[in-house]
Amino acid sequence: MKTTPILAALLLAGATAVQAQNVRPVGAVEGEIRWQELGNRTDDFNGNSLDPSKWINDPDDLVIGAWTFDSNNAYVADGKLNIEVTQETHTRPFRDVCQGGATVQRELYYKSGAVKSTNDGVYGYYEASLKGVKVFPGLSPAFWLYSDGHPYPDRNVPGSVDYSEIDIVELQQADWYGPGPNDADPINVMDHNLHARIVGEDGNTYWRRPKPYPEAQLLKFEAPFDPSEDFHTYAVENRRDVIRWYVDGELIGEKPNLFWHRPMHVIFSMGLRRQFIYFNSACNRADPNPNTVTAEGFPEDATMQVDYVKTWEVLPSIWVDDKSKYLSTSYSNNGTLDVVVNYHGGSNYHVVGDQYNGITVNLVEKNADGFVKIAASANDASVTSEEKRYGGQTTVSLDLSGVTPVQHLPDGHYYALAPVFRSSNGSDVFQLGGIQPVNIVGDEVPVAVTGVSVAAGDTELEVGETTQLSATVYPASAANKGVSWQSSNAGVASVNQQGLAQTNAAGSATITVTTDDGGFQATANLSVSAASGSSSGGSSSSSSSSSSGGSSSSSSGGETCDGGWVAVAGVSLNPSSGTLRRGQPVTLNPVVTPACASNKSVVYSTSDPLVATVNSSGVVVGKKAGSATITVKTKNKGKTATYSVTVTQ
Repeated sequence: MKTTPILAALLLAGATAVQAQNVRPVGAVEGEIRWQELGNRTDDFNGNSLDPSKWINDPDDLVIGAWTFDSNNAYVADGKLNIEVTQETHTRPFRDVCQGGATVQRELYYKSGAVKSTNDGVYGYYEASLKGVKVFPGLSPAFWLYSDGHPYPDRNVPGSVDYSEIDIVELQQADWYGPGPNDADPINVMDHNLHARIVGEDGNTYWRRPKPYPEAQLLKFEAPFDPSEDFHTYAVENRRDVIRWYVDGELIGEKPNLFWHRPMHVIFSMGLRRQFIYFNSACNRADPNPNTVTAEGFPEDATMQVDYVKTWEVLPSIWVDDKSKYLSTSYSNNGTLDVVVNYHGGSNYHVVGDQYNGITVNLVEKNADGFVKIAASANDASVTSEEKRYGGQTTVSLDLSGVTPVQHLPDGHYYALAPVFRSSNGSDVFQLGGIQPVNIVGDEVPVAVTGVSVAAGDTELEVGETTQLSATVYPASAANKGVSWQSSNAGVASVNQQGLAQTNAAGSATITVTTDDGGFQATANLSVSAASGSSSGGSSSSSSSSSSGGSSSSSSGGETCDGGWVAVAGVSLNPSSGTLRRGQPVTLNPVVTPACASNKSVVYSTSDPLVATVNSSGVVVGKKAGSATITVKTKNKGKTATYSVTVTQ
């Protein structure tokens, strides 16, 4: 339904909203969720040792009775955090509850490493690039979050949480579900689970483990790769309402956030599993197994590596999935405009009602000076509910009744869509980049086509070249400007339905364009010579026809700036090569010559999208270590240039 228009000043404020972050998680899309990196839990491990302001080696609160964590087993080398397991038979004091709590000297056979972040936090997005180990089964590289602040002030309140743990990933765990020796998971199955310790009605604590509560806490993922072969990214977003896991930037599962609201540290560790330890059912614990001790592969094949860890908080964000849809569609002022809005309340915030009554979408009239007025407005108040306020998607329908069509606005005026909500942090959150111009049309009699003309980018061609033909439909206000293309001699020159002609053999061909409305036609003659470089005298003509029977013709111009069509002569990239880290973007800036070329449009492609991707704006993003070639190609004449990119870990 319609709402009271929002103050113009607030809409102008949206034009200066916080810009998109340059650094964001693998798989995140620029211009959607806004990210803010948290440096106190972010590290690329490029120093000579662990940064003590960020990391605690061999934390005191991590005590295991089946092996020993040792600070010598976690270290930085070659730009990576290394955590290794070594076979070292040793003894250490152990408080044995099965012997009445007496301290005994226990014989152990392995040592491992663990590091946890000095700082902790609750909500946010945690991502690391990890490589597993060759020793399998028996070892489990892990990246996880856990709380260490218990007992908390509400320790006496039944239902309160005494301990929170989110397993971002446990690799190669080889978990099993049956009594047989071959019931273990294969190496590519990984675990992403939740653990909590809850205060019961009797005041005692009890564990909530994944297997008894699989729907709420257990997530297994069968990866399409062996995690010991290469680095991959593993991530989790902890939100107030939901927890989501990602592998290589792809969402693999989610669970409702029931108990995981305590501050948690980031931790990397490697644990031993049943091939090297055994479960002591009498004491309900894991114990060392003297019968499977081996030094083979330790530590050279038993060292996990971490290339980087990054932690972000999500800033309050609002965006639409496909902005181009709203820019390429005409909307009638006798109908509605449905806007599909995505929103994220932010890691530590949420949507509030306030003056926008949830999420509001305004259709704003603007000019060169900015805001003029609100032409239409609608909102969805339901997004402020407890269930929806942290993030999601909604559709807001604008009633366009009485909105002035664009063609009747004053010169220089246009429409823009402006979705907005108020965050619980007190800020107004706008779509980054804006959505403009939006075309609103009136319910008027369609304007009929009266003629068409055609122009070719180049009419004297060699075999194997292409030329882009363009059609101009008259009048400019015609409702249906659709056309079709046809060649008189496809053996010499063929043409597709976008007007791109491809030369196939020496000779001549006439390209004809026909309007969908009225069947008006115009032609261009192409002269094709052999690919030896010799030139044949070619000519071209274009004609237009109208309902009154008139016609006209003109010749295609050369590569001059006399106001006629100018073909592309070439394209270049400077620099022509570069190096990126995984997740790092770079924008290519091709130079099309001559400067007065009529059609400077280009398209991009990549030789290996697994190594580096490129979008339609020329933004290249490194995906994994390797090399790839990015090619830019002009739409006119098909000229190309390349950019060689090397992606490092």
